[in-house]
Amino acid sequence: MTQRCTAYGWALATATLLGLTACGGDGGDAPSTATTFSGVAATGAAMANATVSIKCVTGAGTATTTATGSYSTAISGITLPCAIKAASADGTTVLYSVITATSAAATTQVANITPLTQLVIASLTGTTPATLFDNFSAATATAVTPTAIATAQAAVRQILADAGIATSSLPDLLTGTIVAGGTTDAYDLVLEAVHAVAPTPAALVTLTETVAAASPAVTTSTTATVDHTPRLPASQLLKTAAANCSALRSGEYVVIQPQKSVTLADQVNIITFSANTLAWTRSDGSTGGTFAANGNCQYTGNAGADGFAVSQAGIVMGSSSNQPVTGLTIAIPKQTIAIAELAGSWNALGFEKNDAGTAYVAHTVTADVSSTGTVTNVSNCAGAQVGSTCTAPTATINIRSNSAGGFDLVASGTDSWTDRLFAYRAGSGDLMLVSASEDGTINVWTKQRTTGLPTVGDTVVGGWFVRANNQWLANALGTTLTTTTYTSVDAASGSYVRTISTTSGVPDYAETILINTPRAGFNLRNAGTTTSVFDARTVSIRERTSLPLRGMGVSFQSIPSLSAFQMSVD
Repeated sequence: MTQRCTAYGWALATATLLGLTACGGDGGDAPSTATTFSGVAATGAAMANATVSIKCVTGAGTATTTATGSYSTAISGITLPCAIKAASADGTTVLYSVITATSAAATTQVANITPLTQLVIASLTGTTPATLFDNFSAATATAVTPTAIATAQAAVRQILADAGIATSSLPDLLTGTIVAGGTTDAYDLVLEAVHAVAPTPAALVTLTETVAAASPAVTTSTTATVDHTPRLPASQLLKTAAANCSALRSGEYVVIQPQKSVTLADQVNIITFSANTLAWTRSDGSTGGTFAANGNCQYTGNAGADGFAVSQAGIVMGSSSNQPVTGLTIAIPKQTIAIAELAGSWNALGFEKNDAGTAYVAHTVTADVSSTGTVTNVSNCAGAQVGSTCTAPTATINIRSNSAGGFDLVASGTDSWTDRLFAYRAGSGDLMLVSASEDGTINVWTKQRTTGLPTVGDTVVGGWFVRANNQWLANALGTTLTTTTYTSVDAASGSYVRTISTTSGVPDYAETILINTPRAGFNLRNAGTTTSVFDARTVSIRERTSLPLRGMGVSFQSIPSLSAFQMSVD
């Protein structure tokens, strides 16, 4: 490891004493009193001889860091807040920070410039720190308030905590003291931990962009364009990746295996997974196992009886024989998400036990969740065609935090029950939920939206799927090698036609998909027959209701003619 950061004095220091020269701002009628800026620029190692640029609402200046990464400079005529940039001597590393004063008259301002401050800016603004710095003005500076920075710091701390990096001993990510030596210094140890999993400037850029993409400044904005491309969240990027799958990372996973005639505790487990060894153990230290790589992001286990695939967003799905029967398995990385983050309108596709208790049938659900966890406007829809017959429960339903992780979905009244509920936020900022019931019912949730039509000419190649029948008996992990091409769209009917090609790429047959049917966010493929253009055979098309989980890279389907519930990695 190269030289680490050293402490810097917090007492007032002048640029003259350190041999540094400040660049004056445009000043104008701003106060002429000099303000001293100081801090440490570091990536885990000190950024020696780095150029520090300070840009305030009015006034600007520069400094050069010492061998220990510390800087100090006095600037006259400044108006807070300020944006700060530190560029390494060789130009390969650029980090950013901000300053917002609790007192506009303060003549001493402290700001470290580290990967942690960079992540705070990304969470604060929902854009790259370079964008904030390059466009810093009185208008853009309105985002840099003490309250907003405190919220952004809390978000970054939670990201790091979900990655197993504790920051509770750091009083402030922007101004905390960095002590010489580093072997016991809390701030430096956190920097070292981040550097270990994001060791290159490119890796830090990816991490920063991911934090920005999931920022509330983007996800709750009515004007920002959200990129829903499935990708890992920042907390997963801070963990070790499997050799043959960058989306599979070490850490804790919530594993849901819906079954009948077993307790809910046996259907929901927490496991700890090692990406280095592909070994896993249950949180209680009991039965574990080891995966075996079977291609990119595909695995087998239990002597080949189990099969799993991993989506781009890090969701694991497959079939497992580690049950009374071979059944479905869904695993999501364990995260800490507040109930308030669940607020909004939701769609769900699920498999529930029928009234006779003899089999499982598909259904769809819509519901609203308040910021305090109250669930209202619930519509549970089943029927011959999924979603054709809807009822509203009479119970009062609330979401409550569970100390073991995730939430409880609690119904009270004449129909009382408690389900387990888990949330996962992908790198796009999109949320999904999975709920499991004592009777084996499962629901997979995504935020309600109106699905758009695809682009003609786009293609989707291959994928994995697992299908379970109405007794929760699942097939082995299947692989689809065909190519799907979108050939036409019809905005008036809300439908599109896609051509399915053979494994050799030759067009085989076409099928029509209705978007936002039976409700917004769902897709429906009606049953029918068509003729193959490849070999003139008659092709039977099964009815299928599908719920794509936006930002996750997975979809869930109901296939009534097979009495089946299916999940697939796109």
